[in-house]
Amino acid sequence: MKLKTYALFNPLFSFILDNPARKFIENPERKIRLMGVKPGMKILEVGAANGFITYYLSKFVGVKGSVISIDIQKKMIDKALRKYSFLNNVSFKTEDAADLKSIKNNEFDLVFLYYSFHEIKEKEKAVKEFYRVLKNGGVLSIKEPKFEIKEKDIADYKNLITGNSFNITENEEDSDLLGRYIKFIKP
Repeated sequence: MKLKTYALFNPLFSFILDNPARKFIENPERKIRLMGVKPGMKILEVGAANGFITYYLSKFVGVKGSVISIDIQKKMIDKALRKYSFLNNVSFKTEDAADLKSIKNNEFDLVFLYYSFHEIKEKEKAVKEFYRVLKNGGVLSIKEPKFEIKEKDIADYKNLITGNSFNITENEEDSDLLGRYIKFIKP
């Protein structure tokens, strides 16, 4: 199955991601709760961009948790590092979701993608990597933009992910005006 890939977010426009209005429009703390983030978790954030969501993930997992935030674009990771180097429980890395070479097997409680799954070129390889790095019972949590990603895309994502040994745990009941949430579990 050939899945559509959307263009990567251009680092030149990363200032849009930091717009103060975004905090009020998106309510990231509520959305992070909906996506299953809890204190003490070890999280892999895929598609961290300039770290806007990373900051909230760090707050939610607290001092007993940790976040590894990756993005394929070095310029985005450099921006995130400049802004959030003070976060003691976060590591930023430039890495491809389809080849998580620096990540160990069964390391994470949650793999978290916030508006980034549609940008991954090799989705099937990435899903296999997510499965590999998640602990048994770990969750793959995806949020995709509602107005850009079509119903067929979402159906294809679900088929791809459940076809790679994940079980779907939640559907789009928790969707909001801007995005669709899909959660899967590694049995």
